[in-house]
Amino acid sequence: MELKKILQGIDGIKAKGDLDLDIKDLTNDSRKVKEGSMFIAIKGFETDGHKFIKDVIKESPSAIMVQEGADIKELKNVPDEITIIAVPDTRKALAIASSNFYDNPSSKLKLIGVTGTKGKTTTTYMIKEMLEKQGKKVRTYSEQLLYI
Repeated sequence: MELKKILQGIDGIKAKGDLDLDIKDLTNDSRKVKEGSMFIAIKGFETDGHKFIKDVIKESPSAIMVQEGADIKELKNVPDEITIIAVPDTRKALAIASSNFYDNPSSKLKLIGVTGTKGKTTTTYMIKEMLEKQGKKVRTYSEQLLYI
C-alpha cells in the first residue's frame, strides 16, 4: 500500500524522504522487519523501540517512524532510500496507520454493548439467539459484548 495512504489521518507528520513508496508490511517489532516494511518505534514501559533502529536499518525497511523528540543517534546513519517519519505520538500513529493499511476493519463490525447491574449475561444470550435465528454470525466477548 502507498505510504501516503497509510499516513492519512495522522497529525503532525514530519518526513524526510519519499512518501510515494509501496509499503508491504507494518511492524513495531524490530525482529519482524523485512525489506519493504515500515518500522514504527514505540517507547514502551519496559524498553524503547528507538533503541533497535540500528538493527532495523540492516533489514532495509522502506520507512521508519519515530517519536518526535526522541534521542536517536542512529538516524544519522540511515541510508537515503529509507524514509524517516517523525510524529508526536507513535503509539497513536501505529493505530491509525494499521487501520489504514488493513482497510479499516473496525468499520465492517457492528458492536452491541450491554451495561447495567443485573441481567447482562442473560440479555446478551437472548440478543445472540435472536440474531442467529436471523442468520447473522455473532460472537460474544466477556458475555457483555456482541460482534455481528
